[in-house]
Amino acid sequence: MKKVLAIVLSVIMMFAVCVPAFAVTTITDNAPAIVDGKQTTDSLLKTSTEKEDGTDGASYVVTIPAETIIPWEKVKTLFSYSVKTQLEAGKRLAISAASQSGANELVDAAGNKLPYSFSKTNGGEAIETLNYTTESEVVNTNRTFNIDIASTAWQAVPVNEYTGYLTFTVEVVNA
Repeated sequence: MKKVLAIVLSVIMMFAVCVPAFAVTTITDNAPAIVDGKQTTDSLLKTSTEKEDGTDGASYVVTIPAETIIPWEKVKTLFSYSVKTQLEAGKRLAISAASQSGANELVDAAGNKLPYSFSKTNGGEAIETLNYTTESEVVNTNRTFNIDIASTAWQAVPVNEYTGYLTFTVEVVNA
């Protein structure tokens, strides 16, 4: 039994000291590539698309406020969110937002409806849905749009707390 145990332990120790072989380039004094007494070789440097912990290097973060308060009778309320991406070449981040109900209206507990619309903050035309695609693979910016409630809409409803949700969709797409 001692001999068997000794052999098993010897084999285990032998495998423990084995060193894995890596591809190497060796320069020796008798290599045929000697030019003017010098030898050269190349070593490839390359990056991985994975981080050191094995996770994917491409990432994005879209930070959207959980709540936006619209003051009573405010006709244009700025909505702001941030976008930070570092994606693969040829990939972009597509972000869209739409009313969760599809009706673009805020509703109070009694069922009264306060309609709203979206507009661009730079004074461009009104837009029904908000669609945005990042312009490059690496982006670190704030995005904004307006939530517009017409004066006549404010005047047509009783003063109350009106609520509704915007649903944001974020996906990585080809450029």
